[in-house]
Amino acid sequence: MSTKINLKELELKAWRSVFQDGLWDIFLGLLLLAMAIWALLSDVGFSESLGMAIFIGLEVLAMLVLWAGKKIITVPRMGRVKFGPKRKAKLNWVRVVLLLSVLVGAGVFVAGLAIRGNLSERLNAAFFFPAAWIVNVIVVFSLGAYFLDFNRLYLIGVMYALPVPFDILFRKVADIDLSFIAFGVPAIVILIVGSVMLVRFLRDYPLLPEEA
Repeated sequence: MSTKINLKELELKAWRSVFQDGLWDIFLGLLLLAMAIWALLSDVGFSESLGMAIFIGLEVLAMLVLWAGKKIITVPRMGRVKFGPKRKAKLNWVRVVLLLSVLVGAGVFVAGLAIRGNLSERLNAAFFFPAAWIVNVIVVFSLGAYFLDFNRLYLIGVMYALPVPFDILFRKVADIDLSFIAFGVPAIVILIVGSVMLVRFLRDYPLLPEEA
């Protein structure tokens, strides 16, 4: 019995070590920073197509940073671990949650386009769209944190939920466009947390001389 418990504890420890290097934090911070840069490009007059191209390029760059970081930094120090069916089932639930998130986001976007003309008469945009964004983000990141045993995702979810309502608040109250700051500040916070985790990981798990 104790052997089974120890094995479960070891598997959980190995699973949590996947997020110990801070690379997922850095990846998610870069994704949010890409949104901030897209908002800045729109503010300074870049065309929508060029801004979208740069945004997609930054998103791809964030994915490459995660992939390369895992391959170059994490795997040589931690090795590769194959997890059991229960852990894989949790990953499948995360994929379902992400799919539902995309569908909800697309639905909100289409609804916004459909009622854009008379929205001010029938619906308060300053409430509906921030509320939809907050609920979608909090639910997705909370479920992800639960299924992945990745508790920092709760904090990251809050950081992702803040930009849209703050951006609209700045526009309503002060009549200024601070989209870049609204998205950029939470992104920087996430990147700082990820960088601290990465430095700590490199300190705690140095390469052996022959591996270096």
